[in-house]
Parts: sequence; structure tokens; C-alpha cells
Amino acid sequence: MIFHIFPKSKRSTLYFIPIGLRHLPHIGEALKERDLNLSVSPIVGELKGDNKKQISLYNKYCINFFFKSVIILFFSQVGAVGTQFLSIPPSARDLVYFNSPWRNPAVLNQLNKVPELGLAYGNWLAGVQSFGFRWKGQIKNGSGGIDIRYVGLDDIELRPNKPTSKPLAYYAAYGSSIRGVYSWRKGSLGFGVGVKRVDIQIYQEKSSGTALDIGLKWGVSENIHINFSALNLGKMETIVSESPQLPRRVISSLSYEKNHYVLFGAVESNIFVEKPIMYGGGNGRYKNLIFGITAMTSKGVKSISGGTGIQFGIYSVTYGFQWGDQHLGMPQMMDITIRLP
Repeated sequence: MIFHIFPKSKRSTLYFIPIGLRHLPHIGEALKERDLNLSVSPIVGELKGDNKKQISLYNKYCINFFFKSVIILFFSQVGAVGTQFLSIPPSARDLVYFNSPWRNPAVLNQLNKVPELGLAYGNWLAGVQSFGFRWKGQIKNGSGGIDIRYVGLDDIELRPNKPTSKPLAYYAAYGSSIRGVYSWRKGSLGFGVGVKRVDIQIYQEKSSGTALDIGLKWGVSENIHINFSALNLGKMETIVSESPQLPRRVISSLSYEKNHYVLFGAVESNIFVEKPIMYGGGNGRYKNLIFGITAMTSKGVKSISGGTGIQFGIYSVTYGFQWGDQHLGMPQMMDITIRLP
């Protein structure tokens, strides 16, 4: 007997398949050919290749009951499950500012600044919730930070093929991480490194691992800066019979900065995305207001992200959003930051 997985709030089948935030239009078009509805969780990976071939993967991730024993059937690319939550921006400020410590640890700069404590909450696609905690401050001659985050669903329903009034069971799928970051400067160069522990759980299966982030910032001139970073370099423990694959990302950007305004262009290589991901946008500050917008395009998908924030006294509140042409909703995030004495 084969059972499908349903999100409680959507009433449409939730396929935990190797898809992610970059190729949602491909998935939507492919599912339309099969007259299927789609609810997407970002706690999954990315797809490459022919959509028709990918369709065969959709029905493989189901739950079979054999004599009351639960066996999770993973697809051949089980490594793409779970770790893709690391590609979701952890806070609204990461949607406002493209060159943030999340994408490049070398950007972290708290020299001669008071420490800051931040809390973030967001709703992503398909009812996925995101929580984050962040501290940053000066450590000797450099800047340090701690980032803790959780992304997950906790109300997934297990239902059979036939309609039923009550689900057979509920379970959760989540990803969490804790990262320590340190950055320092030497002349016109800035360096940064981050080490994080990553944990994921899908139904009753768990995996954990360690990843490394490295970054470089080079001030070519007073107004022109080059950024380079390599993220999620590491390894996860085996889950079922394979080790989940971390979403390794290499990002480089060129920015023009003048006064409190920045224009930038960037390109990203992601292990789960076949083609390069291109970015362009800008951000700025006017008195106690901050604002920014970023356009992203890759093969078959386009999105716009951005937001705004306001500072009053030791407090600041930031709102961020992301809108894409996949028509699956608009993720939103909210931050509150406190400057400590």
C-alpha cells in the first residue's frame, strides 16, 4: 500500500523530491503535464536535466507501510534532500543587502561598533517557517558573530491515496544550523571564515555534519569593491544509505559604492543548479532608513527580492520579501535588532 504526504494547510500532495528554489517553474510545468498540484518545501535540493525524466522521481518519495513498519523510500539523489535550507536567506537584512555576512563572511565588520543582537522570523513557500538568532561584535582586532537558525514544517500529514477525514499521522521535517564567524582586515583586503554545524531531519531520518564558509573582500579603489566567497564546504553523515550533499555555492560580485549607496552585479555557481545564477541590484541608506532590491535570473526562473528597514534609538526593524515568477507565493521575513551597551 502506498501513501502520499500532504501538508496540513494546503490539502495538495507535498512531494519531497530533489527540487529547490531555483527551478520551481520547471517543476510547475512538468506537474501540469500530469495534472498534479504542487506544494513546495525549500527543505529539498535542486534538479538538473530533462523535466520528463524528473517526473519519474516524484512518485518515488512516498511512504510504504509493511506490517506496521515504516520505510522511507528515497530517490537516487537522496543527498539533495534537507540541506538546501542553507540556501534560504536567514533574515530580512540578507534580502535587503546582497553582500551580507551570510553570503560572504568577509563582509562582517563590527570594528569600533557596539555589539548587536538580532532575532528573525519568516514565512517561506508552502508554509515553511524560519527562525533565526544572531549576535555580532568586535573581538580583539577583528569582528565575530554567531548565527543560529531553524527552518522547517511541523504539521505534515500522512494520508493514503483514498480521501480520509483524519490523517494517519503527523510528522516534521526541519533543518537547523549554528555558525561561528570571524573576519579581519589587512590593508585593502578583508578576510572571513565561518564554521557551522548542520542538522536535518525528514520524518524519522536524521543527519548532521560540519561545513566551512570562506570569503574575501578587496577594495580595488575608494568606490569599487570585489567580493568572493565559497560556502557550505563540508560533509554530512550518512542517512539511510547515502550522505546528503551540501549546497556548495561560489559567489563573486563587483560593486560600486559611493556615500551610502551601492550598485552591484554578481554571479553564483551552485552545485544543484546547472546554469550560472545572475544577480543585479542596489541598496542604500537615507537618514535612519535602509532599503535595497535584487533581481535574480537563471535558466527558466526569475525573482526579485528586497526590503526596507528603520532605525530608532538602539532598535531597528527590517522587512524583506522575495517574489518569483513561479507563482507559488511570496516569502516574507521580519527582523528586530538591538544595539547592546
